[in-house]
Amino acid sequence: MAPRKRNGSSGTRTKLKLFNTISMRKERFESLTPAQVKMFVCGPTIQDYIHVGHVRTYVFYDVLARYLRYLGFDVRFLLNITDIDESIVKGAKRRRRTVESFLELNERAFLRDVEALGISTINSFERVSGYLPVMIQQASGLIRRGHAYRADGGVYFDVEKFPDFGKLSRQSRDELALRPLEISPKKRNQVDFSLWRPTTSTEQRWESPWGLGTPGWHIQDTAVSVANFGPQYDIHGGARELIYPHHEAEIAQVEALTGLKPFVRYWVHTGLLTIDGRKMSKSEGNVYYAHDLLRRHDVNSVRLYFAGLHHRKDAEFDEDSIESLGEKYWEWKGRVESVQRRMPREDTTTDGGKLTPFLRALDDDIDGPRAVKLLGSIVGEAAREHDPRLLARLYAAISSASQILGIGLVKDAN
Repeated sequence: MAPRKRNGSSGTRTKLKLFNTISMRKERFESLTPAQVKMFVCGPTIQDYIHVGHVRTYVFYDVLARYLRYLGFDVRFLLNITDIDESIVKGAKRRRRTVESFLELNERAFLRDVEALGISTINSFERVSGYLPVMIQQASGLIRRGHAYRADGGVYFDVEKFPDFGKLSRQSRDELALRPLEISPKKRNQVDFSLWRPTTSTEQRWESPWGLGTPGWHIQDTAVSVANFGPQYDIHGGARELIYPHHEAEIAQVEALTGLKPFVRYWVHTGLLTIDGRKMSKSEGNVYYAHDLLRRHDVNSVRLYFAGLHHRKDAEFDEDSIESLGEKYWEWKGRVESVQRRMPREDTTTDGGKLTPFLRALDDDIDGPRAVKLLGSIVGEAAREHDPRLLARLYAAISSASQILGIGLVKDAN
């Protein structure tokens, strides 16, 4: 798959536009460093297997990373694995396992699912527990700078000292006051969030300047991202439900600590995936695991389905659509194999503009529904084409589109 001419290798500007949550508009993508992209995506808390909601999110960022690489960028894609959480301790006890063996079991299952889904663009998976010294360093730095304080045996971020708190979620101070976090009478403000807190758990607690305890959720992610990318980077991704308080708190922590703005240039979020109109949860009994989905459906139909959902819109999970896309995929596959048999002996690496409409769809905030539809049109045109020269161009277009979407229409394309 040859990179297109208008790519990141010659500069930082492209025709790609991404919807940026912090500005609430589509912005032309421009990386901080020429030809390089640093992208951090919130990974799972490994207290259980990943479900189809996770699949939707991770397939989208995989396609985004594939496209950025097609554009010529050197993409460093980091996904964190949250292995510090009360739910992990509780899950280990339910399974009658040690916390470490429970984590290893779930991490192996997660990585197995990621591989089975064809998600191949992630450069590194980072357990947050490996960054405890960085978390303590960040919390200490925020105290020194007057943005955090000790109370109730822990450390809290002082939201009043950070005027921009609420800018990502577009909430006023009055609106934030209606959504208190971690209620405690010892806090200065009920919106203040913990950087470090005491714990009664004997399984997950660590020494700190403030005594035995455990890190807050938000500082776990900033420790990982800043340690790997520095105080500013290009893209932060995750599900929309993480905007507040999680991503809001990440911005506050890093910008207050470093004084540099913006912490992240593009905030790119995915919509919710519901089942029968409800968010997936164990309490609702409607969790559909990724490994169960892959037992029932070919990975290509699964990827086509999720790539064909617009990433910003909420969607109702529809297994019948996956079944239909599976039939369509194998129909396309048969047509592409027929094209391969009719291909001229001399190979070509250029699509001669046949891929342009598909690329324009991706340039428009990764418009997956339009891109998948256009791929079908290219396959149909190739099936009808008899001119060897045009056939070779169409085949090159199909090959590139398949690799960007991560599907196997062409051998080795995914």
